[in-house]
Amino acid sequence: MKRDPDVIRSIAMATEALKPGELLTQLPNIDQHTFAFHVKLMQDAGLVDAVVKSYLGNEPPPAVVMRLTWDGADFLDAARSDTLWAKAKKSVIAPTASWTFDILTAWLKEQIAQGLAP
Repeated sequence: MKRDPDVIRSIAMATEALKPGELLTQLPNIDQHTFAFHVKLMQDAGLVDAVVKSYLGNEPPPAVVMRLTWDGADFLDAARSDTLWAKAKKSVIAPTASWTFDILTAWLKEQIAQGLAP
């Protein structure tokens, strides 16, 4: 399965919207395998505190997201604008076969800084 930056952004947005004590265990229109795969990627990248149980067979692994980390909040702050996100997908993600959250977040922050500069 390939990582999908839109799924990652959706998980980050849903996690930010959690009330204290709530957990994120799924998203509408995203199957459990895809959700768990992307939560694990986000956990590996240090974007979320989560628990993802490994599995064998056809059952989807249970994935639970507790909160965004500092890096996850930084990523979401940079990726929040729909317009800027569309531009990032066109300028950073689509043209390269290889991208990282660090590169994507740095590019988003640079675009924001350029927009705020006089």
